[in-house]
Amino acid sequence: MKKITIDRLTDRQLLLVLTYAPAGLGHLRVTDALYTGLPETVNPVVLGSQDKSIQFIHRIVSINPIGRSIFQWLETGPFSLPASRVLRNLLRMNTSVVYKEMSEELNERLDPPERILVVCTHFSLAHKLAAIKERLQAQAGVRIVLAVFVTDDTFKPIWYIDGADLLVVPSRLIKKKYVAYGRRLAKKVRIEVIPYPLNPNLGKKLGSVQMADKAHQLDAKSKGRIHVSIPISGAAVGTEYFSRLIALLRQKSERFFFHVVTKDAPFTSNFISQLRGKSWVDLCVAKKDREVVDLYDDLLEKHTISLEVTKPSEQAFKGLIGTRARGGVILLFSQPVGSQESDNMDFLLRHSLIPSKETNAHLWKLAGKHDRLPPVLRSKLLRESRRWRGVRIPGDPQAASDFIWWMITSGVFTQMLEGNVNRKVIDSKSRILGSDGVAEFWELATSI
Repeated sequence: MKKITIDRLTDRQLLLVLTYAPAGLGHLRVTDALYTGLPETVNPVVLGSQDKSIQFIHRIVSINPIGRSIFQWLETGPFSLPASRVLRNLLRMNTSVVYKEMSEELNERLDPPERILVVCTHFSLAHKLAAIKERLQAQAGVRIVLAVFVTDDTFKPIWYIDGADLLVVPSRLIKKKYVAYGRRLAKKVRIEVIPYPLNPNLGKKLGSVQMADKAHQLDAKSKGRIHVSIPISGAAVGTEYFSRLIALLRQKSERFFFHVVTKDAPFTSNFISQLRGKSWVDLCVAKKDREVVDLYDDLLEKHTISLEVTKPSEQAFKGLIGTRARGGVILLFSQPVGSQESDNMDFLLRHSLIPSKETNAHLWKLAGKHDRLPPVLRSKLLRESRRWRGVRIPGDPQAASDFIWWMITSGVFTQMLEGNVNRKVIDSKSRILGSDGVAEFWELATSI
């Protein structure tokens, strides 16, 4: 982090507020990454809003299967724009809880700040804060800067926050869509692109012993454990699939050892009970969303993980990290659910971090035949795979287990590991996208 950014963040006249809402894991991971990347001398206010309207919306659109399906259709169907307007207005009309929380925080301070930087990683809270920003400024006599980070590489009208001072997105393609949408609304919000903010701890380099361990895990001739992490999403989508895949991979080889990170909730209780007591499963369970995020970070710090089976949610952006890093796991993506997960996969494809759909389907076909590859084809495949940080796995657990085992025995995973040790991801403007998005965010946000 640059000295000028550190000076701005440590300025006694600045009050830094990191907000989070009780609404899933994705935005919490980004908030946690931004918090972790702060200088040690900076003590931000971490405001966890207890606004029940946000919790209600999250339960309806993320956890409830019927509500999730309806919301996904509204997001992408012909009613996406009017539906976003309705939701935006509902959020901005119901601000009493957030206003009270912010007012209390300001009133309790003995040394009032001259400027407040508020960071949001969830659209619900961002809209509420944007609606009360001018009122808070007048009340406290301070300038408030509202910075919002869009936590997927996707365009959703609801993420356009009128009144925000900064809207940050992960790619130029998505920026263009938000800029165009702003023109339609006759509104203007500053929109900038920075690399996705990953927890700086994920980018820490592994030692030579740990890297050797990771390589041995993916060596078909090795007899050591293959450590596989499986972070379960906040909505717990696909638990039956993951449970079946774990059992089938263990049947393939007793080398597989699984680390499952999940929330203890009514909708995960059956999944947890299926895995509990199995000696080849390390269950990392917590009751609160923030604790689940911490458990995942602790897992990667304590163990050397070679493979991760995950949804293409915000976890997909670990593809920006080289495989020598702590978070540089080989990513095995389950089938995308909803347009934002498909958009995240498109981000990886545009940056050559995963194979094309045609190549991926060809890999599934080869794995299904269980045939040895001809030398020429094998050489071509291994050469191409050195660019990939992840692959899609089939939607059928049996086919997925066959595919994963074939990728190990064919040596493809080893090539993916070795080819991405110090991988640099370049965007369309020849800009390097790496694991330093947190530092870039703070540099940008404090300059406003």
